[in-house]
Amino acid sequence: MDNYFYINKKKIYYQKFGNGEPLIMLHGISSSSNTWKQIVKTMEKYRTIIALDLRGHGKSDHFSTYKWVDYSEDIVSIISRDIQEPVEILGHSLGACIASQIAAIEPNLIRSLILEDPPFYHPKRVGREKILERFKTQLELSKNTNKNEIFLALIKDNNEDDKKKYKDISENLFNLDSRVLEETINGSALIGFDPDLILQKINKIKVLLIVADEQKSGGVLIKKEVKKIQKILNNLTVSFFSNTGHNIHVEKEDLFIQQIVKWKCDNLEDPLFRYGYTYEMKRFFPNGKVNRISARDENFTEKDEIYDQND
Repeated sequence: MDNYFYINKKKIYYQKFGNGEPLIMLHGISSSSNTWKQIVKTMEKYRTIIALDLRGHGKSDHFSTYKWVDYSEDIVSIISRDIQEPVEILGHSLGACIASQIAAIEPNLIRSLILEDPPFYHPKRVGREKILERFKTQLELSKNTNKNEIFLALIKDNNEDDKKKYKDISENLFNLDSRVLEETINGSALIGFDPDLILQKINKIKVLLIVADEQKSGGVLIKKEVKKIQKILNNLTVSFFSNTGHNIHVEKEDLFIQQIVKWKCDNLEDPLFRYGYTYEMKRFFPNGKVNRISARDENFTEKDEIYDQND
């Protein structure tokens, strides 16, 4: 049986797992809640997981507009009306930006944030032509009403051996409202989204920022921007993944979970994660070595904690 929240009589689909304090998972643009299925296997031991399909994505209804603030207000309404207690949010890309804006709108609803490669400054930095280049193929495919044709087009231009991956992507594009990408490309989606103002409003919230390698395909945060964020947020931990692209939780799944678990285990206010510390540390650190390092890059400061899976 499918689960739905309702926003003005329109449906927002969600999947629910586990027990404990609520953790909302927000996917990136053109994706769906299914992107978190492997991450859920670990996190559901410690949290009630609520993985949402954003408006216009997955099994959620199509809406009339897709501004980033629209997504944020959807989730604020769901937390206030349906969940009715403060939550932690894990967001990837667009989902990370939404998570930050939710915290800025209603900070009392947020326990902490885990932000995976959020494109806070990326659209303005690269310009509309680069955004169009990034999403042009997805936009064209999202307008195709034949799911099999979408799949065949994807494997034609990519690795045919990874058919499961492209089947999932074709499913996401088939369900996607193409206007999501149109508003992203023309810039109207960003109306009402001010990253500097948002960061200032959430500067006391505990945040784990997980950063992809800007030299790899798709990485959207550059080191200059990370340093800027470090100066604004007072309760920030940065986890940098070298040689990893934008979809960190997919490309380096175990290492991604490892960093979250280590961060949570370091948080002495989190008894459930302390309880699971021994098990998780043995699973992720079988040799007893914790991959924790001080900042070595000139763009990061020594006072910040940075984890690197290659150390």
